[in-house]
Amino acid sequence: MGAVPIATAVAAMSFAAGHPLPAFFVRKQTKEHGTQSLIEGLVKGETIRGKRVIILEDVTTTGGSSLKAIEAIKSEGGSVVRVITLVDRLEGAAESFAAAGVRFDPLLTVADFR
Repeated sequence: MGAVPIATAVAAMSFAAGHPLPAFFVRKQTKEHGTQSLIEGLVKGETIRGKRVIILEDVTTTGGSSLKAIEAIKSEGGSVVRVITLVDRLEGAAESFAAAGVRFDPLLTVADFR
């Protein structure tokens, strides 16, 4: 959930710049109430079917949570074109995404903080 405020800021800034990028988030598991969906934040009636999606993460370790999100997005008909993370902890995410055929772009790595 750490990336939700970041994705929200990106969506707001893109709207202000005249090139709106909608944002949504993928839950780790469905809630028993509400929409009962893994994918939250879409406008009523909107789907991600046929849409190209970028996953935004705050910190990435092994890539496990993003890989689960990728599966949820694919199951709804979306296509993940890349994962962008603010910080890669260098603990296997790059290799996991390469194996899954998904482009991975960290803005920083843990080595940048040493």
